[in-house]
Amino acid sequence: MVKIQFISNSLAKKHSCGMFHPESAQRIEVMEEWILSQIDDNIGYDTLDQPASMEEILVTHSPSHYQLIEKSQDQTGHFYFDGDTAANNYTFEAALQAVAVGKKAMWESNEKKSIFALVRPPGHHATRSSPGGFCIFNNIAVASELALQQKKYQRIAIIDFDHHFGNGTAYTLEKNPNILYVSTHASPKIAYPGCGFLDEVGEGEGRGYNIPIPLWYKASEADLQAAFEQLIIPIVFQFKPDFLAVSVGFDAYERDPIGVLGVTCEGFSMIGTFIHRISSELNIPFANFLEGGYNIQMLPDLLSSYISPLIHPDQEFPESSRPLEPDNQTLTTLNQSKEILSNYWEL
Repeated sequence: MVKIQFISNSLAKKHSCGMFHPESAQRIEVMEEWILSQIDDNIGYDTLDQPASMEEILVTHSPSHYQLIEKSQDQTGHFYFDGDTAANNYTFEAALQAVAVGKKAMWESNEKKSIFALVRPPGHHATRSSPGGFCIFNNIAVASELALQQKKYQRIAIIDFDHHFGNGTAYTLEKNPNILYVSTHASPKIAYPGCGFLDEVGEGEGRGYNIPIPLWYKASEADLQAAFEQLIIPIVFQFKPDFLAVSVGFDAYERDPIGVLGVTCEGFSMIGTFIHRISSELNIPFANFLEGGYNIQMLPDLLSSYISPLIHPDQEFPESSRPLEPDNQTLTTLNQSKEILSNYWEL
């Protein structure tokens, strides 16, 4: 059992990608309203207005990337980096704060308190040299690289269950054998960003430490359960991290407006149960980093479902209304992944 301490960046709701954009301030507003109604010994909430330094950003991102985002604060209206990713005059400072919250989450989470970085803009699509996929700076990658550089931790595992493959995180960290990146996501054949195939397992010394698990249309918690039990847990336990960072994507929900997967509320509770199991059995702290999730009405329920087993791990949760039988396509994918990864892990 841990306390979940939510921390948002003070400019999270000022950052804007434009009218009608799915990555809107409403995402934070509805979750914040729910959190504030739940404050007790198990749930806390705070905001942070401190920005990350340029030196911290440059641990992960190129100077040209930093300068591009910095220039956006001088724009009138919205500045578009690509067709999906935009900024207004608050974005640069909001993104610096989001990185600072991510660092705080990794530095201050412990066995009794886990920090949830409830931030905007999200981060896992931002590469070393460019923003993208609604993301500006890669919050989880910067925190991870800083933690290793400053010897806060020696080995970090990142589990990303966002609907979309975290290409920025994967490719930024793909040569580092001290960071394990595992992603469950919609197949690149049917979803953005068009990458995250089974054979993208890292480069150089980091080969075998990127674990992409692409799932097919309407894959549900049954498919995620199989992925956790057959691949994720065995590999993470062999890796033996001293910290667990989680990219939380509620866009895997079955009725997300831009998603194609089929995870239910009960499915997010199941994921939370697996995260707790990994943390408790390895006796390591963990922190959460908000990524996607665009069904505004359902976000509070999805958030509640996910954190409930983290706060009350001994409580019984309702079983899924669906039979927990993975799809044949998922079983084929997992078997193919095992064959590829058998060179690096015992599976």
